[in-house]
Amino acid sequence: MGLVEISHVQGQPPVTIFHLRDRVNLGNFAEIEALAKEAYGYGVRDLVIDLSKTPSMTSIGIRALMVIHRMLSQDGGQHLKLASATPQISEMLEIAGITQHIEIFPTVEDAVKSF
Repeated sequence: MGLVEISHVQGQPPVTIFHLRDRVNLGNFAEIEALAKEAYGYGVRDLVIDLSKTPSMTSIGIRALMVIHRMLSQDGGQHLKLASATPQISEMLEIAGITQHIEIFPTVEDAVKSF
């Protein structure tokens, strides 16, 4: 089983959700980037990454988030949202400066509604 489980919310706008199921590290970060690029190629523009089952993330995971953010925000919009991060991951993302670029929401539902 892979790192990412994908679901969709058919609202206005439609939102794709990547549910991460493990720690993000050097061994699996490429899966997230590849799936995001593939989804973008199919027209996905609004993406939520669910971190509820992600106990930790290395610096390469942070890099992957920024790569996805840059790809989705080419039009200047905020098309990537994070949801359900643990306090440890939230703090790490804050320290790394990610929260200046990507919003973090307490739940996936809150993130989806923010689009």
